[in-house]
Amino acid sequence: MAQAMTAHQADATLDVALGRRALVCTAPTVATYRRRRLMVLLAAVTTALLLVVAASRAAATFGDVPASVSGRRPAPAQSPPPAAGTYVVQPGDTLWSIARRLQPEGDLRALVHHLTRVNGGAHLEVGQRLVLR
Repeated sequence: MAQAMTAHQADATLDVALGRRALVCTAPTVATYRRRRLMVLLAAVTTALLLVVAASRAAATFGDVPASVSGRRPAPAQSPPPAAGTYVVQPGDTLWSIARRLQPEGDLRALVHHLTRVNGGAHLEVGQRLVLR
């Protein structure tokens, strides 16, 4: 006795008789997933780079250019020339080195003591004007 065909088998037999091909879906392979991930990563990196370039151009357009660009660097502030009897403290200066410039030879202790008393202490800051009298 012949077995009865299921509806699915009947549809498959009809498709073969009519010359239609059945659609077969297979699961993606590991290599396919890797390629997809690589494409997403490349798209994300490209988008990030484009955003950085666009942001820098927008900043330059609106005048928000850093001061390190030579064409946009402000002019240095002009300080008035030091008055006679004063000295402008430079980086690395100490009372002892200033005293040595004022008095190239001999004992400096009395001169350093005088500079400390006249200028209100031994603390120096760059740009400070010392009274030398």
